[in-house]
Amino acid sequence: MPNNPIATKNSVGRKLAIVLIVVIVVAIGAIPMVLSLLKVPSSPESAAPEKPFQSPELSLEYQRVLFAGDSLTVGRDADKLPQSFRELVAGELRAEGASSITTIAKSGARLNYIAQSKKLPSDLNLAVVELGTNDIRWQTPVKDFKIQYQKYLTKIRAGSPEVKLICLGVWHDPKAKITQSLDLVIKSVCLEHGGSYVQISDLFARASNRGPAGRATWNVKSDAFHPNNAGHRAIAAKLLHELHNESK
Repeated sequence: MPNNPIATKNSVGRKLAIVLIVVIVVAIGAIPMVLSLLKVPSSPESAAPEKPFQSPELSLEYQRVLFAGDSLTVGRDADKLPQSFRELVAGELRAEGASSITTIAKSGARLNYIAQSKKLPSDLNLAVVELGTNDIRWQTPVKDFKIQYQKYLTKIRAGSPEVKLICLGVWHDPKAKITQSLDLVIKSVCLEHGGSYVQISDLFARASNRGPAGRATWNVKSDAFHPNNAGHRAIAAKLLHELHNESK
C-alpha cells in the first residue's frame, strides 16, 4: 500500500511541534539559571539605603572655667549681679556648653590673698585672672607683686596644664606710673605662661564707665571708682573678643 503523503506530513509536523514545545519548556526552565549567572552581585552599600553622613560632635573648648579676682569680679557697682562682667561672660560660656564655673573673688582683696584663700579646681579649660587693683591701693611693691603673680599663674597651670589663661590688667588711671608698672608685670608674666593679656585701664579712663556715686546697686552703694553697668559691659566685650579670637 503506497504511503500517504498527507499523513506523512502531519506526522512530521507533530514531531516538529513536540520538539519545539520541549525546546521552549527547557528554555523557560533555564531562564532563572541564566539570570542568576548574569546577575551582578550587589555590594553591601547597595543592599541597604545609604545613611546620611553625620559629623562627630565638636568638643567644647571651655567646659571648666575659673574667675579669680577682686571687687570687679565680684560684680561691684553693676546695678544687678547679672549685669556684671563676670556674669555676662559666664552667660556666654554656659550657652556654649560650660559645665563648671568657679569664682574665687573678694572685694578689697590683694593678689596674695586670693592666691592663698581657696584650693584651686583642677583640669580647667579657662582661667580669667583679674587681680592687682587692690595691690595699688595697699602699695604692694612691684617686685613682690611680680613674684606673687608668677607663683599664682604657675599654680593654676600646675593643676591645669592645658588651661587657657586670660589676665586682665588693673582698673586704674592709665596715666599713673603704678598702673603702667603693674600692667607691664601682668602682661609679661601672663605671656610667659602662655596666656593672653587684656588691658582695662583704658576703659577706666572713660568717665562714662564709672559712677555716679551713691547709686543703689545689688550689694552696696556705688562709688565713683568701680565700673558701672557700661563699664562692666565694656570689660565683658573685651574679654569675649579675646575668647572668640582664641577659639578661631
